Amino acid sequence: MITNHSSFLSRLFHPERHSSSLIWLVLAALVIIVVTIVPEFVTPSNLSNVFVQMVPLGLVSVGQTFVILAGGIDLSVGSQISLVTLIAANIMGDSVLSILFSIFLCLLAGLAFGFLNGVLVHKVQIPPLIVTLCTGFIFQGIAYALHKTTGGYISANFQKVITASWGVLSMPFFLFIFFLLIGFYLLNRTRFGRYIYALGGNEEVLANTGVNTGRIKVASYVIAGVMAAITGLYLAARVKSGGALYGVPFTLNSVTAVVVGGSPLSGGEGGLAGTTAGVVIVSMLNNVLNLISFRFNLQSTFYKEILTGVILVIAMLFYRKRS
Repeated sequence: MITNHSSFLSRLFHPERHSSSLIWLVLAALVIIVVTIVPEFVTPSNLSNVFVQMVPLGLVSVGQTFVILAGGIDLSVGSQISLVTLIAANIMGDSVLSILFSIFLCLLAGLAFGFLNGVLVHKVQIPPLIVTLCTGFIFQGIAYALHKTTGGYISANFQKVITASWGVLSMPFFLFIFFLLIGFYLLNRTRFGRYIYALGGNEEVLANTGVNTGRIKVASYVIAGVMAAITGLYLAARVKSGGALYGVPFTLNSVTAVVVGGSPLSGGEGGLAGTTAGVVIVSMLNNVLNLISFRFNLQSTFYKEILTGVILVIAMLFYRKRS
């Protein structure tokens, strides 16, 4: 009996690779607690709001997951998102051709941002945290140069398509599910996905098998860049403008969602199932703070930042690799 009990505790506090059952149990417990404390959380209008708020974080977290699984981190995604919203808002018109060209250019920009990060991390041999922090400053500076506050123009037709909703369900939600499924396929059904896990687990061992680890590393950052661009396009449509600060919250929140979901910053473990739960938890807690702040006339922004930091520290301690 003691052996079985110890084995259960060992599995509980030492999550296996790809294991996301623990975080989903935590999510279920949080939902029960939240519904008890804030009953209005489960109203259809609020649930719809939670789903909408979850989409941009979910999209950027898909890309962040690939980078973290490969043993890296991208602290420039927030700046990339902001810059993409301004690119779209500065070149988009009302014609279909103009809208398609804007989308293409934004995706190309995201690809270029990710490629730059990947090449610098691989070639310069500087820690990814430092590289992406520096490129994030560069992207943010370019965003400020384009427009210091908010502005530009987003086509109403583009906005209607991207933000269409039908009750609780919406086009943004389906958009998130679509890219989530693509991510699941790449990580769990392709050789590339196996290489991503192997790269995060032990890059030297993977290199000794003849695999071009630099190419895999660059590809992970390219995926993150493209997902940041998609997030930027969605945010631009949602708020009908571009903004130099629109993407700022998503840098730390995306890392938090991925790490809370069971993917340690050391790489090689975790996956998108856990990230999805992490996204829901972060979005849900932000929403609950908004509801509580509205009820008691409090400023929720400060509490969100404190809560996000606390959650991230706890998650890193819990999921850190044990010797």
